[in-house]
Amino acid sequence: MSEKLIIKGLTKKFSKTEGVENINISVNEHELLTLLGPSGCGKTTILRAIGGFNKIDAGKILLDGQEIQDLPPEKRPTGMVFQSYNLWPHMTVYENMAFGLQIRKHTKAQMKEEIHDMLKLVRMDGTEKKYPAQLSGGQQQRIAIARALVLKPSLLLLDEPFSALDAKIRGQMREELKRIQREAGLTVIFVTHDQEEAMAISDRIAVMRRGFMEQVGNPDEIYDNPKTRFVAEFIGEMNFVEEGGESFAVRPEDITLTVCADGPYQIIQMMSLGHYTQAIVQTPEKKELKVFMEKDVARNYQTGNRVTCTFGKKQNFTDSVA
Repeated sequence: MSEKLIIKGLTKKFSKTEGVENINISVNEHELLTLLGPSGCGKTTILRAIGGFNKIDAGKILLDGQEIQDLPPEKRPTGMVFQSYNLWPHMTVYENMAFGLQIRKHTKAQMKEEIHDMLKLVRMDGTEKKYPAQLSGGQQQRIAIARALVLKPSLLLLDEPFSALDAKIRGQMREELKRIQREAGLTVIFVTHDQEEAMAISDRIAVMRRGFMEQVGNPDEIYDNPKTRFVAEFIGEMNFVEEGGESFAVRPEDITLTVCADGPYQIIQMMSLGHYTQAIVQTPEKKELKVFMEKDVARNYQTGNRVTCTFGKKQNFTDSVA
């Protein structure tokens, strides 16, 4: 698989503690890479640097083998979709999408065909004459994506595009993005702080913290084999256990409970979460562990049960999250 984007030593500092330093990563053709991390970790700084909205202090950005770090945004073969949609309210959907094509001197016939094809791709054909205010948030975001794609960018950049949507629509838009990426053969860099979203849509995830990439890998690698305690805590649920002089981490689904009258642990809460049940178990030291179990298995337990815990896959981390 060929490399679409290569970033070498990218540095952009706003202050001693803000920004990113010596970022090195590549993105393959047709890949969706997610930059994931808490607010202020540098993920949007990287995205805006690729798009030309942040002038970098050092490093190189190569897209399709060409250095682009010194080009203005309009000269870069990238398309950017923002969290706030950025649709012009006084323009129709067609006019919003035609604006960039007009600058590129496309004919009216070309524009009509290209806009129609792109609206069909995002399942918004028939909305050409509508104004943004007449559309829902999810529909506006589809139009924003279509407006970026109609310019045929080599790389699509998405900056937390679904964060303003409610949970159900956000889930639908994730599915739509993967469909659009697949059908259009897109290469995408996606920024989010939502680990569930990252796990759902990504081919690879770069987990960021304080301006650095803690770990890069596919979703299963990140979840099953986190390299640092920060990644372990940030991706999914993780219990940190101290028992018998041993300190280790274990996922809630890797703990098995056995009812035992004199068991050292006690179930203090059971909560159905749809397709699985979560149990909160109190340790002899009065600390709490989360345990996930299938619904059928959970029927054998109830609040107040004394239990033993069998820990499956244990992981050890020496780093601190402070």
